[in-house]
Amino acid sequence: MAGSSGHNSAAPGLFPSLPIEELSDAVTVDSGTFTRVVNVLPDDYKDQMADDKFYLTRLYRRMQGDMHEQGLLYQTFNEYDRALNKELKMRDKLKDTEKLSSESGIRLGTAEDIYTTFTRGITSPAKVHSSSSKRFKSLFHRQRTEMSLYREKNLILDAKSNQTAVIDEEILENDYIDCRFEKNKHLVCEEIEASTSRSSSDLIFQANRMHAERPTIQRKLKVRHLQMISLGATIGVGVVLNSGKAFSIAGPLGALIGYAIGGSIILATLLSFAEVVALIPLISGISGFCSRFVGEAFGFSVGWCHWLSYAVAFPSELIASTIILSYYPVFAPLSTDKAWTATTITVMVVVLTSLNLSDVRFYGEFEYLASALKLLVVLTLILLMIIQNVGALGGPFIGFKFWNSSKSPSADITFGPFRPTFDLLDTGYGSKNGVPGFGGGICSCIASSLVAVFSYVGSEIGFVAASEAQNPRKAVPTVTKRIFTRVIVFYILSIFVVGLNFYSGDPRLLRYYSPNNVSAASQTNYSNFDGVINLLGGLNCYTASNPNFLLHESSSQSPWVIALQSIKRCRLSSAVNGLFVGIGISAASSQLYASSRTLYSMATQRKAPSFFLRCTKAGVPYACVIFCGLFGFLSLLCLNLNSTETFVVFVNIGTMGSVIMWSAMNFAFLRFYLALKRRPDIISRHLREYPYKSPLQPYLACYGLVMTLLLLLLNGFQNFFYWQTQNFISSYLTIVVFLVLFVGYGWRKGYAIYRLDQIDLDLGRRELDRVIWKEKINYSLSMKELFNRFISYL
Repeated sequence: MAGSSGHNSAAPGLFPSLPIEELSDAVTVDSGTFTRVVNVLPDDYKDQMADDKFYLTRLYRRMQGDMHEQGLLYQTFNEYDRALNKELKMRDKLKDTEKLSSESGIRLGTAEDIYTTFTRGITSPAKVHSSSSKRFKSLFHRQRTEMSLYREKNLILDAKSNQTAVIDEEILENDYIDCRFEKNKHLVCEEIEASTSRSSSDLIFQANRMHAERPTIQRKLKVRHLQMISLGATIGVGVVLNSGKAFSIAGPLGALIGYAIGGSIILATLLSFAEVVALIPLISGISGFCSRFVGEAFGFSVGWCHWLSYAVAFPSELIASTIILSYYPVFAPLSTDKAWTATTITVMVVVLTSLNLSDVRFYGEFEYLASALKLLVVLTLILLMIIQNVGALGGPFIGFKFWNSSKSPSADITFGPFRPTFDLLDTGYGSKNGVPGFGGGICSCIASSLVAVFSYVGSEIGFVAASEAQNPRKAVPTVTKRIFTRVIVFYILSIFVVGLNFYSGDPRLLRYYSPNNVSAASQTNYSNFDGVINLLGGLNCYTASNPNFLLHESSSQSPWVIALQSIKRCRLSSAVNGLFVGIGISAASSQLYASSRTLYSMATQRKAPSFFLRCTKAGVPYACVIFCGLFGFLSLLCLNLNSTETFVVFVNIGTMGSVIMWSAMNFAFLRFYLALKRRPDIISRHLREYPYKSPLQPYLACYGLVMTLLLLLLNGFQNFFYWQTQNFISSYLTIVVFLVLFVGYGWRKGYAIYRLDQIDLDLGRRELDRVIWKEKINYSLSMKELFNRFISYL
């Protein structure tokens, strides 16, 4: 499958536009010098060769008297490629020497050796012939079950002149590393009957790639786009609104611990995953990742749970944005008028779906600007909370007042780092009737961690967008490793500073659990909380035209808004609320993008109907975008209270889908880690040349796996205190869905889990060894470039 001169044919799907230099000099090895190299080889030379891909080159140059053989610095790809070819040639000569001196016979060539020998230098044909009946049947294709990761399909090709056009008959089942995602402009498809006069031995077969006859997604996103798309998905209503549940059940320190636990889990998962994609540029989604290192049935089940988590996060962000928007008097009917609510939600769904149908370059720039604004908003809010805490916004000095139980103003108001008891039914009267002591604190931290899970959904979205990245091997590890900064700044630090400035038992906060899964304030009259709220500073920033506004779900339940209103900063809280609307809508857009690309990735692996492979000429998977956009209308269920309860159950199922995915990612990494130890021919993790080595392995991945399994097990633990059948079913239904998918797929196509020695660690890694690499260029950065680099780093 060699391409034409001057173009990258080694890994065209990864780097379609990179040039590759032609070798001008033949590679030669002096026989006398090589003989001296062989004579000085130590007994453990095979182990040293496995750790150093230029081991023989270093000895060869030493024998030639080169005193700088340890450096091996190359300025151009031409030099690097010539040195690599020379090393391979010497290793081949060494193998021949070993065979001559061995009494065990001559090793037979493998299929890989034959493939490498007969595909070198062959140009791709200009035409691909496929009958219309086959194209029609492909809409309903069924995948065959095999232990191999590959699939064979016959397709007659034309070869030019007298070339020996022997090409591979294998296609990636999970990773389209060697497939160009751009539309093939030179492809002309005609219906031609195969000649019966030609023998089968004369026919040239090639895999029938699904991307060959239709437009596909295109690589247009840069590293900065991936970083901001990932950031845009993680900063949403989980921080600005849903965090109130963690405060109301666990207190400020309990909420901080819960978010720290959730952050440590996502860090363990993504740092482990970054090591894999740094070595092997996987671009086939989480499903393909799990299929490659575990098994097809496992990857299929994880993939659909992954898609479900994004699909239901889209309408949940829309509902939260509508709730926040109802803060303003002009939009107050959103909390009472169904027509207003339905119209607003419909407009948002249509606009966001249209935005996702635009060219990915335009969408990438939109997300870049929107996420940069969200970044500045969060940093500004953190600074505002610090300023408010020291009394510089016009209010009194706060410090750790709300963390000190001795400063509680009444019996119904209980300050402290934790809530006095683990009281699931507390509505704002001091949390006095629950589980006390150490056991209550543990339960509070567990509940807080479960709340934090929703906030971290989408942290891996940078990997979802890798299929549209110009350079995924560079972009994906960079984006993944920088999740550490986001976890520390945008979650843990923000939760800490806002928890200093308000009372965590405030009755206006969202409740973690109640019989009807709604806020405590919506079940009671405001008069019942009059004394409590007055002692906390009073009900500020509300107009007489809407006296019952508090009794509905609204942005006034956000910890940030409550903190600012407590010091009567009404205009500032109103402005912050407006920014929260933008944050929620932007997060909804990111979730729609992620769900559509995840579904498209599933379709490329034949784990979803091939209909979802349809794309526009600009490379937008419109079928996936429209289908996933329809899920936005599920947010209309909030028009009815009973439907809202059902919708909350649906969101709970989707959120646990992300936990299943994180658990699967850690499990897949552990299998990668063990398989890599069985491959001494691949560079060692302990060498400096290894692309990226995640810390504390394999213990880090084991921690992520154990913690995610505990979250799945404990997700419905509150039902053992106060039983609710609907909540119990929704808490564990996701696990049932995963098992049903696994059993269903395995029943039809097999349950095979690959042995460690069957795991493919070569595909994708080898191709990139021959892709042209570029050194970093040192130059003076402009102010715009400095700003982009700063934003990208965060």
